[in-house]
Amino acid sequence: MDSEFNLADELAKQPQILEMLGNLLMKGGREDYIGAVLCLRGTLYFKEAHTPLVREALCQCFDEFKRIAEPHLTWLWREEPPEGKPLTAYADAKPLREMLGNMDENYPLTFYYTSGKKSNDASAWFFEIFAQAAWESKIGDDLSVLEFSIPLLYQEQNPLNFLCLFLDFARRLAPEQGYAGHAFNLSVTNRDDNEPTEAFMAARMPSLDVGTAGLLTNTPEFQPTKIKTVSWLTVLDQPRLDLAGGLDTLRAQLPASHFAFYEYGAGVVIQAGAYPSGGDGEDPKPAAYVLLNHVLKSIRYETVGSLHGGSHDGELRLVGWSADQWLKRLDVDDADIPAWRAKLLSNEPHLDATNTLPERL
Repeated sequence: MDSEFNLADELAKQPQILEMLGNLLMKGGREDYIGAVLCLRGTLYFKEAHTPLVREALCQCFDEFKRIAEPHLTWLWREEPPEGKPLTAYADAKPLREMLGNMDENYPLTFYYTSGKKSNDASAWFFEIFAQAAWESKIGDDLSVLEFSIPLLYQEQNPLNFLCLFLDFARRLAPEQGYAGHAFNLSVTNRDDNEPTEAFMAARMPSLDVGTAGLLTNTPEFQPTKIKTVSWLTVLDQPRLDLAGGLDTLRAQLPASHFAFYEYGAGVVIQAGAYPSGGDGEDPKPAAYVLLNHVLKSIRYETVGSLHGGSHDGELRLVGWSADQWLKRLDVDDADIPAWRAKLLSNEPHLDATNTLPERL
């Protein structure tokens, strides 16, 4: 009799199966660095990053992240830092509080903590702050981003830790919107060369997040009170929750056996399913994500412009029409919703104390 498949055991044996070489789908061919790596990633869009209160909250978020990630962190990248070099070995980097304390409110924040062996490797342990300066806030460009990720092996071994971190960060930063689920982290310094890899995988894995969050934040398309996407965890601030019909309306449409709601001070975080999902062999769209997307479709952006940069030699990228189609990747006909609901209830694990937190609403 075949032994039961254990994902954690397989990932421990072959961690490289989640990594892709750099420049893999570019005309010049692959290069010897990790261009993309599959991970579990959270993204939060928040405001007031130039203020002392929010900058301290960012430091507190990094403090919590370091509790699990610090042994793995190897590099710190910064864009045009006011002092020091753009690249620093993590062991030689100053504490985040000290660096922020030396930065004027009119200086934008760009911090990328990574865990690759090489400085340009994509890595699954990752923490990014991409935040607007005070002068940008005053002209209306006030939306900033915190992103962080963990390896899938760590998630398998510690299924509640990421959820705890995501909720903790949301409560500290009061984001307008956000999400967390499977994603490919790209090389920080070679993002453009690896976007085709992300686009290729996104066509096969609808559960993936794609695009560079920091480049979307203050585009005209991103200004309305809407959301980019749904995922395993989805953040709605109160205005977005109200536009979606309110908490009671959402809870009535989403079965409590598979959906949990958590309060974070400025709105709710919705957990869709017991674990981050990649769909199944019959259809790669995760059933829980399909149902959540259906009830939130009215507050989803119609377009975000582009999720990637322009093509150099005809390689695949999510720009214009293809980016808009990605936003709609989880859409199904109204008539098909009962079948998706039945699929969720009969095939997917239920929520319980091993995969949710006690404070669920």
